Amino acid sequence: MSPLSRRGFLGLAGTAAGTAALASCGASIDSAGVRPPALATSGAYDGPPVQLDFWNPFTGGDGPTMARLVERFNEAHPSVDVRMTSLLANDMYAKVLPAVAAQEGPQVAIMHLDQLPTYALRGTIVPLDEAVDAAGLSADDYVPGAFEQAVYRGQRWGLPLDVFCMAHYWSRPALEAAGVEGPVDGARFRETTTALQDSGVEHPLWVTPASWQLFVSLLAQFGGSLFDEEGTRATFGSDAGVEALAWMRGLVEDGVSPQGAVDARAPFKNGSASLLLDLPAAIPDLQTTAPGLEWGVAPLMTVGDRPATFANSHHFVLTDQSQADDRTAHAALTFVSWMSRNSDLWAEGGLTPASAAARDAASFQDSRQAVLAQDDVLETYTYLPLVPSSRDIATDTYQRAVSQVVLGQAAPAAAAEFAQRTAQSQLDDLNRLYGL
Repeated sequence: MSPLSRRGFLGLAGTAAGTAALASCGASIDSAGVRPPALATSGAYDGPPVQLDFWNPFTGGDGPTMARLVERFNEAHPSVDVRMTSLLANDMYAKVLPAVAAQEGPQVAIMHLDQLPTYALRGTIVPLDEAVDAAGLSADDYVPGAFEQAVYRGQRWGLPLDVFCMAHYWSRPALEAAGVEGPVDGARFRETTTALQDSGVEHPLWVTPASWQLFVSLLAQFGGSLFDEEGTRATFGSDAGVEALAWMRGLVEDGVSPQGAVDARAPFKNGSASLLLDLPAAIPDLQTTAPGLEWGVAPLMTVGDRPATFANSHHFVLTDQSQADDRTAHAALTFVSWMSRNSDLWAEGGLTPASAAARDAASFQDSRQAVLAQDDVLETYTYLPLVPSSRDIATDTYQRAVSQVVLGQAAPAAAAEFAQRTAQSQLDDLNRLYGL
C-alpha cells in the first residue's frame, strides 16, 4: 500500500478548495439567519381550504409508500390539500433554499438529520419548539433517542419520521455450506470469512470506495468520533480512524473483498458474495429483486471495542414559507403532527418508524427490520453530528479518505491525517461564515 501520493494530495486539496468556495457562497445566501419560531396552534386545521407543497427525497421504493401516507392525510383533512413532490436528495437540497427564499418552494419538507443545522442557520426552516409542544408531542411518542436528535443550539428543527442504521446480512445456504451460522460474530469475523473462502466463495464480502457509513460505524466501535461534541474540531483522524480505515483495507488485502468493487449488493444477490454490510433499504430491495434468496439480517457485528453503528434519520421540517399566514402555519403543523403519529406504513420501506406506537405494532415487530430497532440496538446508534455544512466537509475529507484507502491509493494513517487537517480548515472557514 502506498502513502498518499503527491497527485492524490493535490487532487484532494483542489477538490476541498472548490467545496469550501461553494460552501462560502451558500452560507451567505440568506443574511437574515435564523427565523422566528413556527406558530403554535392546537387541534387540527379545519378552516378555509389551504394548499401545501411537500418536498421529500423519496425517489425509490419509498416514494409510493409516502404517497399513500399523504393520500391518507388528505382524505382525513378535507380543508388541507397536500401536493407531494419527490426529488433526488442532492437536487432537493440544492433547490429548497432559493425556492423558499423566493416563496416558490414547499411549506413542508423531509430533511436528513445531519442537514438540519445548515438550513436552520440559512433561514430556510423554522424552530419547532413551541409548535411541537402545542401539538402535544414529546419524547415519549418516539423510539428512544429519535426525538432528542433534532435539537441544535438549544432549538428543535425537525420531527422524526424514522431512524435507520447499518446492518449485516448473510446468505443462509452459503454459511451452512461453510459450516458456520449467522448472525456473524464480530470476534470470529475473519474465521468466518476464511471458512467461506475454503467452501468456494472467493470473495465473501465486497467493500466499495463508497463505504463511508461503514467507516463511521467502525470509527465509533474503535472509540473515535467524526467531530468533538461542540462541532468545532474534526477528530476522525485519530488512532481510531486509522484503525477503522486499516480494517477496511484489510478486507481487500486479505482477499475477502475484490479490489475495485463498485457494488456490494449485486454480488450478494447473485451468490458471488455471502455477506453484506448495508443500510435497511436493502431489505425491500432483496425481497423484491432476489425473492429466491435465503438470507438473514442482524445489527452490525462488533469488530472494535464496543457495539456501534452509523445512524441517521429523516425529519419533517417546516420552512419559512409555511409561516406566510396563520392558516398556512396551522395547516402545516397539522400535517406534520398527523404524519408523525400515523407513520405505520413507513416500515414497508425497510426503515424503523420513529413513532413509538408504530414500532410497537405487531406489523412492525413481525418485520425483518424489527431486529434493528430493539432498545439495546438503538443504544448503539451513532447519529451523524449536527454540524453546519457537514456534507460539504465529508465529501472531500473522510469520504475521500475511505475511497483512496479502499482502492489502495493511500495508506490509512496518511489519508486520515490529511483528511482531518482539510476538514478542520473547512470547518473553521464555515464557522466564521455562519458566525459561530
